Order: sequence, then structure tokens, then C-alpha cells
Amino acid sequence: MNRTLSPTAFLSGRMEELGLGFMAAGLESFLSEQSGKNQTLTESLSALIEIEYDARKERTARTRLKLSGMPQAKYFEEFDLSWLKGGLTRERFEELGSLAFVERKENVLFLGPSGVGKTHLLLAIGQKACISGYTAYYMTCYEAIDSLIRAREQGRLRKRLTWLKKPHVLLLDEVGYEALTPEQAHVFFQLINARYETGSIVMTSNKSFSKWAELMSDEAVATAMLDRLLHHAQVFSLKADSYRMKERLRVGAVGFE
Repeated sequence: MNRTLSPTAFLSGRMEELGLGFMAAGLESFLSEQSGKNQTLTESLSALIEIEYDARKERTARTRLKLSGMPQAKYFEEFDLSWLKGGLTRERFEELGSLAFVERKENVLFLGPSGVGKTHLLLAIGQKACISGYTAYYMTCYEAIDSLIRAREQGRLRKRLTWLKKPHVLLLDEVGYEALTPEQAHVFFQLINARYETGSIVMTSNKSFSKWAELMSDEAVATAMLDRLLHHAQVFSLKADSYRMKERLRVGAVGFE
């Protein structure tokens, strides 16, 4: 032991050398807190190790969130379920928050008109997934399609599809706001097919399934896509007045004469 260092400083240095940086940084305050507690050595060591464990877990979650591509943070706790007029019960809302569907590699599809909270729920799932140890990746439908077409032009389509199979949860937003060309529909089908039974897809769409043949410009492609999407899926057809308008009214951003 280096006699020029205090025991605390010596231990902190050793922890740093072993890669236990969070434990080292919190050692002095931890020892001060523990001095007045009547705990066994095992209990104290357990509490010290938890400092490192919790900090690493938080750091990893921040990294997953940063890499997820999600445009903003949304949470289940912020969603006003009472605003909905149908399509999602409290029980099923809480089940979504448990992320049990991710373990089962099921898909989740939110259908409904603009402004009812579909994207909020999609992003809340992504946020919860990253915090809970899963990987998630967000793209709008059209961003996903454009990236696949570019990859195909560069001879990298298979590599791109393999990469998009990796996240536990693939978040695909805004399906249906524009009709797809046959080329776009084909590469989008390839993405859905690549992830079939390998990981969850969470999707939002303003189009009912009866309109997907028109959306995809090809009934056969639409049928094959829905067959894979819905084989293991939960579908929520949300009904409500505009959720975004509700928020604007709440903060007084909309006035009436």
C-alpha cells in the first residue's frame, strides 16, 4: 500500500485501475454514509457494488436512447388515456408498458387518424424498451424505404436488412400518409419479411387494413405484408379527438373569438 495515500484514496485508485470508475467516484461519500449504519460487511459490499451496477446500467440506457434515432422522449406516464374514446383499455395499456410483447417477438400496430396519440405511444414503447435493456430503432416508414432503396442501388440491400433485423424493437412511424410506388412497396415488404418472427415491429398508420392494397399499389404485396405483420400482433384502433389539439387547449395556445 502506498503510505502517502489515505486508505480511501488507495482503494479509490485500485477501483479506477479495475475499471470501477463509478464505484471509485462515490467511495468517499459512500463510506461517510455507511459509518452511521449498523450493516454487515456483506450488506455494505452489496450496497457499494450497486453504485457501479446502477451507474453502468444508466449509462448503457443513455447510449441505447442516443442510438435509437427517436426524435423526442415520450413516456407512458404522460399519456392521458381518458382522452381516448375507444381502442385501448387501461388493462391493455398497462400490458403494453410491461413490454411482454417484446419478449414474445410480437408486433404492435396503432391505427387511427392524425393526432390521437399513435406516435406518442410508439415513442413511449421505444423509451421504455431502451431503459429496460432492449434495443430500439426509430424511422418513419418513408425514411426506412428510402434507406433500403439507396442500399439496393449500392449493392448493400441484404446488409441493410440484416442491420434492421438487429434491434429488439423496430419503430416504424407514419405508414400510409403517402401511397407507395411498386418499388417502394416491394422493399418495404422485404423489411417486414426480414423481421418476421425475429423481433417486434411497432407501427403507426392512419389507414385501415382494408385500404392497404391501394396504399401499396399492389394487392398481393399488401396481403403478404399484412399476413406477416398480423400473424403475431396486437392491433389498437384508436378513437379520439385530436390529442395534439387537446394539449394546445390545455396550455392556452388556441383561442376562440
